[in-house]
Amino acid sequence: MIKFENVYFRCPKCNAILEGKALKPEMVNESILYSDGKILYDGYNIQPQKLIICPSCGHMYWIENQENCIIHEKPQGFCYTWNTWRFYGCNFSTIRGKLVLIDHYRRFLKKRSYDPKKEIYLRRLLWWAYNDLYRNHDEISIKYWLSGKMSYGVWRKNREKLIDGMILFNAFENEFQENLKRLAELIEKYAPDEDKLTLVEIYREMKLFDKANMVVSPITRRTHYVAGLVKNLKRNKYKVYKVSG
Repeated sequence: MIKFENVYFRCPKCNAILEGKALKPEMVNESILYSDGKILYDGYNIQPQKLIICPSCGHMYWIENQENCIIHEKPQGFCYTWNTWRFYGCNFSTIRGKLVLIDHYRRFLKKRSYDPKKEIYLRRLLWWAYNDLYRNHDEISIKYWLSGKMSYGVWRKNREKLIDGMILFNAFENEFQENLKRLAELIEKYAPDEDKLTLVEIYREMKLFDKANMVVSPITRRTHYVAGLVKNLKRNKYKVYKVSG
């Protein structure tokens, strides 16, 4: 079954064509959702990338509304493949690639001032990038290997990468907290109603459990996601976790 469809973008400066991928709507329900809001399908981040650096001319540009920019039929001539521009060319499957992606987001934020909507977008991506260093940390345990979900060789190799990632995540702790603090301030000021659950998760990962409980308590609709947040708050757990998938 083909899970993605090809879409194409045109650089507004040099007219280079970039190939992208869009997950077919019928496959979204098979995706993996994490507590920080990131959604993955077969290891791919399915949320659209809105900030692009053209691999041809290096021009940085925003795609505010992707539907208005997408070309659904492949234009004639050369086009840059998805891997040449998504994640700005980083090999996201390696620890080194994840570190480079973190550095990209940090440099973007230091390079210029953005309107609140764009800064929220970039700081959310930086949050996810830090968490990506150890996102599936539950797979480290011997109990996970004994569950039979992966062979011993794959589990051991994956475990080594996760342990390295956790060490690096701990080294970034201060920067991670500073980014979440600023992200919470922006959401509280500019998107308080739309992102209440995001605020709960941010406060939880900042270990501000009392503040997180104050935000989540008035929410009466206890979905699976909300129930998971409440459960982790009661146990003072602060790491990102898999919600479903």
